[in-house]
Amino acid sequence: MSTQSRYLVTGGTSGIGRAVAEHLTQEGAFVWITGTSEATLQAALADGVASGGSLCDVADRASVEEAFQDATNLGLLDGVFANAGIDGRGLSATDVDEEHFRRVLDVNVVGIFSTASVAYHFTRRPASIVINASVNAMRPEPHFVDYNASKAAAASIAQSLALEWSREELAVIGLCPGYFPSRMTTPFLNDPETRQELLARIPAARFGRPEEIGQTVAFLLSPAAAFLTGALIPLAGASNV
Repeated sequence: MSTQSRYLVTGGTSGIGRAVAEHLTQEGAFVWITGTSEATLQAALADGVASGGSLCDVADRASVEEAFQDATNLGLLDGVFANAGIDGRGLSATDVDEEHFRRVLDVNVVGIFSTASVAYHFTRRPASIVINASVNAMRPEPHFVDYNASKAAAASIAQSLALEWSREELAVIGLCPGYFPSRMTTPFLNDPETRQELLARIPAARFGRPEEIGQTVAFLLSPAAAFLTGALIPLAGASNV
């Protein structure tokens, strides 16, 4: 029987999710990714980012279950990176509309919960679930009340599930990354004025690198990190303090 590790990464077609999936694949793991666009999903697979993938809206529980079923046709998973999420509007709290706020919560909170709760049934033991909670869960950012609230909830989900599942050798860890290059952050990082404002808030004086997020998640998904269950891990160049 093969001892190849098996992982599922939600939101694995771009940004942080893609960097993690690519790193795990390069380490020799079987990786299944999800995405919301057939074009970007097929492009990622053509680039060798993962072994396979499914279209999936994490806010839809049935869609999540179908993706896990696809990923586990050949066996249970060793770990899951619950990464899929959407950004806030970057508006003053007085200008944020409730419809968009609900959509952010549906994807970033309900979607995280659905991914983790389905993962419970599709992972072997021991296994690990890493939840992308963002540094905004620890240090809110102005004009992102919708995103901040959703990521604080994601962090709480990670800690809450760790309390319930750690005894079963299912570790749950919250990762809190700062700014990394991604489709979501491109408008901010490519604008010279915004870029300088963001860098001024980061003591390390730079943005994160794709290989750093890949290496970190690979470790958190491994058995070596099992006793970190329940932890919130900042990966943000000290911008969380």
